[in-house]
Amino acid sequence: MAAHKYLLGDSQRESARLRAQAKLWDPTAHALFDRIGIRKGWRVLEIGPGQGSLHRELQRRTGGPVDAVEPSPVFARRLGRSGTIYRSPLAEAELPDAHYDLIFARWVFLFLADPFAQVQKLVRALKPGGILAIEDYYRETLGMVPRPAEWDNFLEADRKFFAKTGGHVSIGSELPAMFERAGLKLVEVTPTIRSGEPDSDVWNWLTSYFFGVMDRLGTIRPFTPAQAKRLTKQWKEAKLLIAPAVLDVVGRR
Repeated sequence: MAAHKYLLGDSQRESARLRAQAKLWDPTAHALFDRIGIRKGWRVLEIGPGQGSLHRELQRRTGGPVDAVEPSPVFARRLGRSGTIYRSPLAEAELPDAHYDLIFARWVFLFLADPFAQVQKLVRALKPGGILAIEDYYRETLGMVPRPAEWDNFLEADRKFFAKTGGHVSIGSELPAMFERAGLKLVEVTPTIRSGEPDSDVWNWLTSYFFGVMDRLGTIRPFTPAQAKRLTKQWKEAKLLIAPAVLDVVGRR
């Protein structure tokens, strides 16, 4: 198996960004876990735990080990003592059939080629009555006030950036139909949208990410390096950033 390469990398800088992102968004996942009603003794699988903040929370709620699919050796090492760690991409992980009470993923499916096949794979790994819960983006809510002239080209470059590896930047909006096609009963689709003024946590989170990839986005037409430079200047002068919606999509087998 070839070494896994995460689209955004697993450098120290990216790890720090992910920690800040988790601090902002973990409460949304905790609320989802509350609604699901995770119980002691549940068998749980997390897909792509990254820095591991939710992995530790799942361990706390179940009172035991939690399995994970984590192809990055850097991120896998941070999980410490856990359950079974599948150190491969999800498509290559040999998961047991009818085994898990809950399978959870956050910000994984937007990177995946053939996401429906991965949903089907996870459904097979659920016990009858088991739950698949995915948190992922509906990117169309991403906005800036005032709106720059370059914004539409910027959004198109953002979409193409993920599509280069087969991903879908707004995969959250496609998941409900995929769940039902895979035989799950759709339990909920819950959106969370955050916005922030300059120097707020939301503002700093979005700025850290997009400034980190702006040069790469500037090479993806119709966005250009000159537009990326102008947008960076306008970004610093903007009044409000509206984040992409995160959708909680939950289905039961």
